[in-house]
Amino acid sequence: KDQQGTFSASAATEDCNKSKSSSADPDYCRRILVRDAKGSIREIILPKGLDLDRPKRTRTSFTAEQLYRLEMEFQRCQYVVGRERTELARQLNLSETQVS
Repeated sequence: KDQQGTFSASAATEDCNKSKSSSADPDYCRRILVRDAKGSIREIILPKGLDLDRPKRTRTSFTAEQLYRLEMEFQRCQYVVGRERTELARQLNLSETQVS
């Protein structure tokens, strides 16, 4: 967010802002209205590629044992890679992505 209160997520957003005076937005622009902390409603322009309607993924809930093992491994070595990561994931019944 810049000093004027506009959001610029990418170069595409800047292109959208340039076309603000025209009645039709480019295919890659999306205008939304948001309420700020003071209660004022303002329009922001975002790239359509930013999927705001997609539901968020659920957060992984680790068991106490999994957390303990992961924390112990992190203290031993902050970057678990390769075979160690694969084995730790298997032992904890987690994916390798969850272990990293």
